[in-house]
Amino acid sequence: MALAHLQDAGVDDSDVFEDVSITARRTVAQMIERGVNAPMTSSVGRLFDAVAAICGAAKAMTFEGQAAMWLESLAEQSTDRERYPFAVAEPLDSAATMTVDTRPLIRALDTDRRRGVAPGIIARRFHRTLAEVVRDVALLIRARTGLSRVALSGGVFLNAVLTVEVETQLVDRGFEVYRHHLLPPGDGGLSLGQLAVAAARIATKDI
Repeated sequence: MALAHLQDAGVDDSDVFEDVSITARRTVAQMIERGVNAPMTSSVGRLFDAVAAICGAAKAMTFEGQAAMWLESLAEQSTDRERYPFAVAEPLDSAATMTVDTRPLIRALDTDRRRGVAPGIIARRFHRTLAEVVRDVALLIRARTGLSRVALSGGVFLNAVLTVEVETQLVDRGFEVYRHHLLPPGDGGLSLGQLAVAAARIATKDI
């Protein structure tokens, strides 16, 4: 993921992966270029994986979410309030999906790394940037639809630093924010949702 994001942003990745063999880097680069076992993804979790690797996290993770947990722990050590640049492309068709351009973020983040900025500061700036991404997208959707209720769900909102930052950004702009309290926001809550859908289908005999 780090290699894919760096290449997409036009960043020289040679010193990021100094401990990875040239052969391995070329193999992954070719997989990305040819689309071999390299599906496109919009997962924020995979963005966390990329940023963690760029910051210098261990290249081999032993469990799901380890990279994100590492970044969260680093972010907790900093009170930095800066953020990285990003762009949100709003389509002309109101029914189409907005696209968040992370390339400016990756370029600025890598510049910080090259300048020797502490990983904790980079991690904090990354979290703040994601919170502002959510805020800006929510503002665009509200302008388009009038909706002002936002539900924060998905595994990324197991991250306390990000969740608090997002909620603060949204509440300060008049949004009504809903968060998980009885069930986890990640995969642990999927089974209840599946039961709810099944129950609804049984009630309407659509099963």
